[in-house]
Amino acid sequence: MNTEILLGFLFYLALLAYIGWWANRYTKTEDQYFVGGRKVHVLAATLSDKASDFSGWLMLGYPGSAFKAGLGAFWAGIGCLFGTLADYVLIGPRLRIYAGKFRAITVPDYLEARLKDDTKLIRILSALIILIFMTAYVAAQFTAGGKTFAEGFGISDNTGIIITVIILTAYVITGGFFAVVWTDVVQAMFMLLTLIIVPFLALAEIGGLDKATQIIAQADPTKLDPFGGATGLAAIVFAIGYASWIVGYLGQPHIVTRYMSVEDPRKLRRPGIFISGTWTILVLWGAFFAGFLGFAMYQAGMLQVSDPEKVIPAMAVELMPGWLAGFVIAGIISAVMSTADSQLLVASSAIARDFYHKVLGKEVGKRQMVNISRLVVAGVALVGLWFALTGNKVVYEMVATAWGGLAVGFGPILTLSLWWKGVTKEGGIAGMAYGLVSEVILEAKVYGWAFNPDAPGFFGTIGSWFNGIPVFFINFFVTLFIIILVSLFTKPPEDVVRLHEEIFRKVPIEAGKKSITETRAKSQVENVAEFVLTRGLA
Repeated sequence: MNTEILLGFLFYLALLAYIGWWANRYTKTEDQYFVGGRKVHVLAATLSDKASDFSGWLMLGYPGSAFKAGLGAFWAGIGCLFGTLADYVLIGPRLRIYAGKFRAITVPDYLEARLKDDTKLIRILSALIILIFMTAYVAAQFTAGGKTFAEGFGISDNTGIIITVIILTAYVITGGFFAVVWTDVVQAMFMLLTLIIVPFLALAEIGGLDKATQIIAQADPTKLDPFGGATGLAAIVFAIGYASWIVGYLGQPHIVTRYMSVEDPRKLRRPGIFISGTWTILVLWGAFFAGFLGFAMYQAGMLQVSDPEKVIPAMAVELMPGWLAGFVIAGIISAVMSTADSQLLVASSAIARDFYHKVLGKEVGKRQMVNISRLVVAGVALVGLWFALTGNKVVYEMVATAWGGLAVGFGPILTLSLWWKGVTKEGGIAGMAYGLVSEVILEAKVYGWAFNPDAPGFFGTIGSWFNGIPVFFINFFVTLFIIILVSLFTKPPEDVVRLHEEIFRKVPIEAGKKSITETRAKSQVENVAEFVLTRGLA
């Protein structure tokens, strides 16, 4: 069995190696290494966005949560779906327009230019937020890869982690953004097929959905309650705890960088929303039901699994021929790699470009900067490896913690800077500094990833008020308030305000070139994007 699984996986690995080799031919400059020269097709950018978003959390953490919580875990899927839509409505098109105007390669590039920060503090804070939380996020992906290899090939988790690190780091160093995007496209298809096939095989094995719910009801009736048996205010807190992922989407650099790379900002609306929305619904459905049905199989004695987060690889090995199980294992590793590669690339940009080049002012050639970035990728991977080997190895919690730090650090300032002309650099600095410090203290030292009353003194009182709600969900709105408050007491430069008004003012309907019906058939964002492109503003 293991030999057949290995053959299926090796075929997938060979495909990744070819993509890395092919992409290396198009990676000669810093701009190409980090955003693909801003020439990425919307289909590739969209699938890459979702593959980067749904990581080992989708293939291990979320099914494991459904295995443990039952129907209640479905709220997390709802949060992720609406978070995806929020990204494409609030962030994508406007960020692409601004990034084109400023020739921004990274999120810190954009924030520094948009807020006209000459102190370098925004870039330094951005680099610290990315380095701390992205490294933790990478460690979560390494852990997910290790668990998958362990379940599929009968090796230890730590050995699987090391194998994951070697494979992933190699092709990111080789190909840069092009390699990441096009491997993500392949990986998105692997993930989709895996999460469609596994639940249907489980249904056939167990004898249908009615039989599965009967087994689950006998084992634990609360797993069939969408609120986990909670009522009243506790039910609302339960739903928020799972659905809180929605606010995190607005601040994930490895996701929003995809929008900066797309060739045409107009295509981030209808085509982008349709592609990403359809893919998201299908994979979340599959991941949830894989964990839900996996619990039923486990209770019926049809499946042996030592860790709920290993339920999908265990089902693949149990239900499929060896060669097909190898492809499913590859699909799971795809989810891990499609996020970790993007995170490694963003982390390397924070150190090599944002700190070494921009803050320290080290002038180097474009090709040399690419080589420095590759060295940084290797360094970040080693740090992530250490955290993966020594951490708690619970993927859901590891991802939630890292996701929260990035959400609070970048989400409020990104959203406000794209939609409010009055936001100031002072507001941005205050909000980002608060987000960084508070997330490190509250998540790493006080509560963990969710509020609880076990913390001492005042923190215990706060924890009892929000018990069970992720720290980042409350902290996001606190940071938003701080940025708004400080911005109201300071003043943005007039030229920054004029630029924002010029780019995003309402576009008049012009008679002659197109009819009123044709113009109104497009969204205002699409009309603004067209106006900006034709006027040469981006």
